[in-house]
Amino acid sequence: TIEAILVLSAREVAGGKRPGKKAGPIGWHGRQKGVVPLAERKLRVEKPRLRRKGKGRGKEVQIPAYEAMLMNSALGRRILEILMRGVSNRNYREILPQMSQTVGVSKSQVSREFIEASEQSLKELCERRFDDKDILVIYLDGIQFGQVHVIVALGVDSEGYKHVLGLREGASENATVVRELLEELVARGIDPEQRRLFVIDGSKALRSAIDSIFGPANPVQRCRNHKIKNVMDYLPDDLKDQAKTSMQAAFRLEAKQGMSKL
Repeated sequence: TIEAILVLSAREVAGGKRPGKKAGPIGWHGRQKGVVPLAERKLRVEKPRLRRKGKGRGKEVQIPAYEAMLMNSALGRRILEILMRGVSNRNYREILPQMSQTVGVSKSQVSREFIEASEQSLKELCERRFDDKDILVIYLDGIQFGQVHVIVALGVDSEGYKHVLGLREGASENATVVRELLEELVARGIDPEQRRLFVIDGSKALRSAIDSIFGPANPVQRCRNHKIKNVMDYLPDDLKDQAKTSMQAAFRLEAKQGMSKL
């Protein structure tokens, strides 16, 4: 979807591709790799390459939307917020227009064809099945993007590959939202009878939903990063670094030995 926005922004500069017709002063010259900042993350993308007619250096033409995202970190956060809210609510059709408007792409460039193509690709990605994946570990975590709270389910298969299994708008303390997310995973091919490890942020609603949908026999582990963060919240600043280092070192040891170090 972000790559679609870059294409739309490039079209505003160079016009659409016109096979068999004479190009304007700025032409399309394939694609090139780039990186877009999204909040604290960086997303690798492929973006169109534009060049002015003529020989020599200095002919590269920048894509306005790409440059805007590089220069203004707030745009990346807003785009991620729109994407997370749209995907979690299954409102795929509104994602591309809202994201395009955020980076200054005119409404006239956002055609029905682009919206439908973006909607279909997001739908296929977010509603794909996992019957053929041997998911051994499921991470469940509540994440905040701007004003949007989202619960994310991330799976790790038997070969070590990660898969975004699903997400829902809402806090991890919301029992109804958590249950709906786990029921969706089962409907999309995650076998509730298979025993697997769940890693959670400590929410009682998460633990209750896991027991209800997948059964109480599954091992559930508290996320270490969340545990460290919670401890840090109770400490004065001058003790945080030492406590964090001690906890991280203890986590690397065998259980009994690690407990003795805390």
